[in-house]
Amino acid sequence: MRVSLSQEGEDIIFQLETEEADLEHLSSSKIGLSGTTAKINLGGIKIDDIHPDLIGLSTILMCHQFVGNELHLPVLVSEEFLERANSILSKYKICSESNPEIAANSPIGTRPGLAFSGGADSTAALSVMPGNTVPVFMNRPIREGSMYDSDAPIKKIGYDVRVIDCDLEYLREPVGFPSDLAHAIPLILLSESMGIGSIAFGTILESAYGIGHEHYIDYQNGSHMRFYGTLLSAAGLEISLPVGGVSEVGTAIIVGSSPLGELAQSCIRGKKGLPCMRCWKCFRKELLSLALSPGKDIDLLSMMRNSSEVQIKLSAYPISHENVVTYSIQRIDIGEYPFLRALRNRLDTKLELSLLDCWYSPSKILIPERYRMHVMEKISKFMKRMSKEQESVLENWNMDDYLLSEEAKKGHSQLTTYWQDL
Repeated sequence: MRVSLSQEGEDIIFQLETEEADLEHLSSSKIGLSGTTAKINLGGIKIDDIHPDLIGLSTILMCHQFVGNELHLPVLVSEEFLERANSILSKYKICSESNPEIAANSPIGTRPGLAFSGGADSTAALSVMPGNTVPVFMNRPIREGSMYDSDAPIKKIGYDVRVIDCDLEYLREPVGFPSDLAHAIPLILLSESMGIGSIAFGTILESAYGIGHEHYIDYQNGSHMRFYGTLLSAAGLEISLPVGGVSEVGTAIIVGSSPLGELAQSCIRGKKGLPCMRCWKCFRKELLSLALSPGKDIDLLSMMRNSSEVQIKLSAYPISHENVVTYSIQRIDIGEYPFLRALRNRLDTKLELSLLDCWYSPSKILIPERYRMHVMEKISKFMKRMSKEQESVLENWNMDDYLLSEEAKKGHSQLTTYWQDL
């Protein structure tokens, strides 16, 4: 794949040109390439004002899933960036040249940046980060009135927020981010001009360490951290996961107590302040909200009855974030919500999940040292650290025995046929 770069007014334009190996790769891929142009409005910043290594990193994050054998960057990069990036890329290689006269990117500033989504997890991350954090929101062109339309509330609270129009999600079929960290591309491209030295994400315990999925993941020593951490480091940036040790339960607790809580809305299908109440995120968040705030007026029955997406997600085996669903069901009075009985019977409700109220302290290694203590102190205001026993539960998380049990299989069968009776 060959990528070129141009500028039209305030838009920086990435143009992707596929080659035979790319098309062959895409023919057997679960995702497709539906467009070849991505526009990013950086508010007047010129291409020449952006360090080439940052452009190189952004190109990799943008094209990663589409490349067959070779990726040709749109600019010459530093020798260090090229060498380090190629050291971690295995499915393809960067075949561009480097320029020995280009010094590797070495940020002078140390401000933290946050790839901000507006959801609960991202808002929780912002709530525990330093006050000089720069939240950068990637604004996908979408209907008016959505969560993508306004940055006014967060500006009122005093943050130097940036909302960047960017259509890179439309490169992919189905629409979505072309790689796990692609939503940070606007922030990466702005980082030099804003004195940013680290890029933070709202990644939580379930996504990082695997709890709620089949097995525990040793995230800080795993392939995901090694891959993306190396790529960002090659471009002079630190990766930061301030709520990597906080579960979805914990981020709900933080958002419920934080002054920033009013900003949070994980649903991107509804309008601001009016989530769609039909998607999986809405169901999971509302189920948890009912567990944390008993008696809250939430129409879960309509969501289960009318949303095929919710039914499909609950019929998965295991259920995505099954630990959070189980935690919620354990704390809801089924007598008041009898329609949840079939879901309860599918879950391992004997699990001790109080650890989800607590912070996993070994995750501190995922926070840059310069503001690690600040984040730890902020988190401690919202929740306790996990005990050694709770850490052991997490680090030995394994759902295999339960998923293979007749109890779980029977519950799953009953749940998947239950939708016909709703």
